Amino acid sequence: MKLMMKGILWFGFYLLLILFPLIVGWLWHSPGVEGRAFSLQFSAACGYVAFSIMAFELALIAKVAFVSAAFGQDSLLKFHRQMGLVAALLVVLHVIFVLRNGYPFEWLYPVYDGVVQWGSLTMYAVVLLIALSLGRRRLGIPYGIWQMTHSLLANVIVILAVVHILKIGSFVGPDAMKELWAVYLLLLIGLSVRFRILKPLLIWRKPWEVVQNVQEKGDARTITLKPAGHEGFKFEPGQFAWLNTGKTPLNRDQHPISLSSCAYDEAGREIAFTIKSLGDWSGQSVPAIQPGKKMWVDGPYGVFTTDREQGPGYVFIAGGVGITPFYSTCLTFADRGDQRPVFLFYAGKDSESLTLSEQLDALQSRMDLKIIYVLQNPEPGWHGERGYITGEVLQRHLPKQFRRMQYFVCGPPPMMDSMEQILPKLGVPAELIHTERFDMV
Repeated sequence: MKLMMKGILWFGFYLLLILFPLIVGWLWHSPGVEGRAFSLQFSAACGYVAFSIMAFELALIAKVAFVSAAFGQDSLLKFHRQMGLVAALLVVLHVIFVLRNGYPFEWLYPVYDGVVQWGSLTMYAVVLLIALSLGRRRLGIPYGIWQMTHSLLANVIVILAVVHILKIGSFVGPDAMKELWAVYLLLLIGLSVRFRILKPLLIWRKPWEVVQNVQEKGDARTITLKPAGHEGFKFEPGQFAWLNTGKTPLNRDQHPISLSSCAYDEAGREIAFTIKSLGDWSGQSVPAIQPGKKMWVDGPYGVFTTDREQGPGYVFIAGGVGITPFYSTCLTFADRGDQRPVFLFYAGKDSESLTLSEQLDALQSRMDLKIIYVLQNPEPGWHGERGYITGEVLQRHLPKQFRRMQYFVCGPPPMMDSMEQILPKLGVPAELIHTERFDMV
């Protein structure tokens, strides 16, 4: 209930921010606006709201502490993607209603009769940004290149939209509207400076040094880092950080990776990240990292942690490299002497794909941990669970009071989608189900 109320309040505030220009435009509009057709005014409204959404998209990914702490950075990134699609839809509606009101089709040309059509350029830039984002994997675009082009296109879109609004915007004439847009632009510039410049400069002062790079099962590697000349940071089990292997933290090729080490109660300790080979960076750059290399760590982030969700026991459901936050949590439980029962359901293709399984097995003697491996293609002689994690599999191994336990789920999208349907059907209350998708970008 607390999470729901918090979500309602934050989303209400977000709606107020993106709709506020319409309120101001309605109260202090230019003379003659009332005489225009409703569909034309609706078109202008779609355009203004689309711009507001695009202007505040950066706020969702700028790693603002009090915002990310409320929902978790993975949820904000998902919301960022969804609102980007909403903004694109509003841009399309804006164009459709403009054309329906008799404006010439030539307005869609980027340049017509020697005149730059700023609105059409904005629309095409939005379409290109969405297409590259949705088709990045299918087109085989490396993550680093996509991240750079995505940022560049986003900035271009905002600039083009501002020029378009100032040149043609029906509601931008009054001083109140000009002042509002000035405030919004200043906020956007401030966030950009903080996110792109100030924060990397602060991180530059706190480098980390690679201690070791170890091959793990499941085509993964564990990189251990120690703070170089600073105290490091404290973190909670299950949290993640952004890793940057560039020469400086100003390099934009950053990757969100779950911490896979024990969450000590004091700073200054080594930290570890277990990274599965899933692309160019994780498959080529990570294996080549040598001890002594400097890296940059921005964190910790995330609310996917047992420290914030107390319960009589825990059920962890993992798939693939989604095991890493749970390994960190189990390590922490063992070192703290926490004897609350933990049931870990870990799905994989076969035994060799189960990253960190040997380390997890060793922890069963130090804490109340029961591990249930579920294999799709088990080797001959396997006597454990087969196939996928289903409701029947869960019920076979969970105690009678399983509906009172806290549930944490992390893994590939199909498994996440399945668990979000299965657990409520088993009677697990929604407030006891916590999820994190590891394909955030």
